[in-house]
Amino acid sequence: MSSFPFKIDRKLTEVLAEGKFTLSAEIIPPRNGAEQGLVLNQIETLVAAGTEFMAVTKGAGGSLRGGSLPIAQAIKERFSIPCIAHFTCRDLNAHEVENHLMDHHYFGIRNILALRGDPPDGQPEWKAREGGYNYAYELIEQIRNLNAGQFLTRPGGPPHSSEQKTDFCIGAAAYPDFPDERQRIEFFRLKVQAGAEFGVTDLLFDPDSYARFLDLCGKAQISIPILPGTRLLKSRGQAQKMISKFKTRIPESTLKHLDEVEGPDSVPRGIDLLLRLVEKLRSLGAPGIHLYVIADTQSAAMTLRRLAEQKKHAK
Repeated sequence: MSSFPFKIDRKLTEVLAEGKFTLSAEIIPPRNGAEQGLVLNQIETLVAAGTEFMAVTKGAGGSLRGGSLPIAQAIKERFSIPCIAHFTCRDLNAHEVENHLMDHHYFGIRNILALRGDPPDGQPEWKAREGGYNYAYELIEQIRNLNAGQFLTRPGGPPHSSEQKTDFCIGAAAYPDFPDERQRIEFFRLKVQAGAEFGVTDLLFDPDSYARFLDLCGKAQISIPILPGTRLLKSRGQAQKMISKFKTRIPESTLKHLDEVEGPDSVPRGIDLLLRLVEKLRSLGAPGIHLYVIADTQSAAMTLRRLAEQKKHAK
C-alpha cells in the first residue's frame, strides 16, 4: 500500500494482456505560460470520445513545454485512466535520472516511455553530458535496476541499502521506417534486452512498414506488444511535412486521396483514411492504435469516436 495519497496507476502491460484492441491518445503539454485549464479540457474531451489510456510527451528540440509530470498525474487521478509519462534523459546524468524517476514513483506513476530525447534544433552533433546517456537502452537499464531495488550510491558515501523497489512498467520507442534495417531492429532489440516491456512506434502511416517490423521482431525473438502510433492527415502538404521531418513512409494510395491543401472535407476524408489504416493494422495483430494529438483536439475526438464505433462493430 502506498504511503502517499496518490493512486497507483495500472500498468499498461496489464491493460494490453486483456487482449482487447485499445484506443489511446498522446498529447503535448501546452507552451509555458498558457492557460493550464485548457489542457484539462483537452483531456476531458479525448476521454469522453473513447480513449482508454493516454500518454504525455516531454518537450523536445529545445521547446519550452513543462508540466509533463503533473499532467500525467492529473490524467491518472482526475480521469481514472492509465497514463504513460514520457521520460527523456538527454540533458540528465544518472543521479538526476534517479531523482526524477523517484518523483514519478511517489506520485504513483507506473508507465514510463523511456526515451533519449531529440537534440535541440540546430545541434545535429549533440553529445550526452558527462555522466549522461547517449542511448535510450541505457536509461531503460537504470529503470530496470530501480525495479530490482538497485539504487545509486552517493559518491564518497556509504553503500546504499534499499527497502523498497520501484515498480515501473517500461516502454520503448520503435521506428519501423528507420532507413537502415539492421539498425532498425538492433536498436529496438537492445531496448527490449535492457528491460522494455512494450513498444510504441513513431508516426506510422504504412501498414506494410508495421508488418515488416513485426517480422523483424519475430526473427529477433522479440515478443513484447508494439502499439502503432499515427495521426490524422488532412492534406498532401501536411503529409509531405511529415515525410520530410520524421522520415516516415506514406503510401502513394494515401497521398492521392488527400487534397493539396486543407479544405472543408479534409477532416472526414482524413478520418476515413485513418480508419482503413487501423483496419489493416488490426488484421496484422496490432494490440491497439495510439493517436498523436497535436493541436486539433476536436478532430482527434471525432476520430476516436469513429474508431470506437469501428471497434464495436469488429467484435
